[in-house]
Amino acid sequence: MLNSVYSRIFYLCTIMLMFACALTGLIVVIYGNHMHEQEAYDHFNSTARIMLSRIRSDYEELDPEALRAGMQLYTLNENVDCYIFDSDGKCLVRSDYKDPADMQLSALLQMEAQREPYCQIGAPAGNFTESTATYVEQFELDQSVYYLMLLFPAAYVDAYYSKLMIVLVVAVLVTGLLGALLFYFNTKQALNPVLQITRQAENYAKGDFSARLEQTGDPEMDRLIITMNRMADFIDKNERSRRRFVSDVSHEMKTPMTTIGGFVDGILDGTIPPEQEKQYLRTVSAEVQRLSRLVHSMLSISRFEEGTYAPDFERLDITNLLITTLLLFEQKVERKELHVEGLDVCPRTFAEVDRDLIQQVFYNLTENAIKFVNRGGTLFLAVDSDETQAHVHIRNSGEGLTEEEISHVFERFYKTDESRGKDTTGVGLGLSIVSRIMLLHKGTVTVKSVKGEYTEFIVSMPLTQS
Repeated sequence: MLNSVYSRIFYLCTIMLMFACALTGLIVVIYGNHMHEQEAYDHFNSTARIMLSRIRSDYEELDPEALRAGMQLYTLNENVDCYIFDSDGKCLVRSDYKDPADMQLSALLQMEAQREPYCQIGAPAGNFTESTATYVEQFELDQSVYYLMLLFPAAYVDAYYSKLMIVLVVAVLVTGLLGALLFYFNTKQALNPVLQITRQAENYAKGDFSARLEQTGDPEMDRLIITMNRMADFIDKNERSRRRFVSDVSHEMKTPMTTIGGFVDGILDGTIPPEQEKQYLRTVSAEVQRLSRLVHSMLSISRFEEGTYAPDFERLDITNLLITTLLLFEQKVERKELHVEGLDVCPRTFAEVDRDLIQQVFYNLTENAIKFVNRGGTLFLAVDSDETQAHVHIRNSGEGLTEEEISHVFERFYKTDESRGKDTTGVGLGLSIVSRIMLLHKGTVTVKSVKGEYTEFIVSMPLTQS
């Protein structure tokens, strides 16, 4: 049971409370006992003052016989034994009817009484069977030195101490019990968020990321709860992305594989005539190339996300790289009778980039623009720069994109409804790869579009890499 955080906190707090109560009670007992002894001492001193005053007023010289009668009367009234000793410690008068010769004042008590009145509560003495208080004081009478000793029953002092101890024990037990109950409920309440976090973490481990923890108002615990909720959001998003990715990959691979399998089976079983085999084999080859592009793109994205791809930066003329990339699409541009504008006035612009990666960015965006430009439309490419960044603009006329389509255009395998009909060879990963390459370059890629007019992609990258 002590292995749990709850039990350790509970027992630790309870023990600390009991220790604090016991320590406080001990201090109270010591202080109370001291105060009570001081009160008893004051009482003893007052009694001695009264007796010495009577002795001095009634006797010019010490008369043992006359003094004994007064002392015996005082003993009966005040329940105190009185003794008078001479300077040698010999008992001259005692109030208990016994022989004074049986009593002797020790030299140690004489020395103590010479400095100041001596008072000590201790063991039984004189005619008392219970604890007594011994009081000794030196006084002078008729230029002679005498000692007055009083023996008081100290049972009431012991009774007070016993009652105080009983009160202390009861108080410690009651306080400890109440404190334990208070710690129990307080600790349970304080650890409730921890238990909730534990239960929620178990749900996360089972794959359920639907629920979120509620904040408690405790700053420290709320920070943990916020972190847990953010972690759940992140894992949930990644999990949904993973499932969507697997689903999309399966869907994208299923179509070409079905086509390939169907055409190959048709050729093998003779369903497809021999004169048409070359036509269908071209289709199979196109689908194989599509699968190859899909696998290559997936591997590229995986390397980008894992952080295993290290760009090889060098200072390049990105305007020249953009023109070189466009020349790769010369036949497609001529086939669609496109008008290319902007490159003839582009200034030479240098930036520190990875040649292969940036050319892939230009290639993907240019290919995408040519796919969806209208026949006889315009393809606009431009390069400009400011003090810190270079900007590449690739714009095509055509259908354009809606706001909803723009918000998803960089997602994996995302295709608009129109692009699914126009682009039968793409795998929907080109723009996703572009966005990840720009992250490696500490740059950005943004899109602007007006539905029915144009779509423009703007690639921004630092002129120098830190």
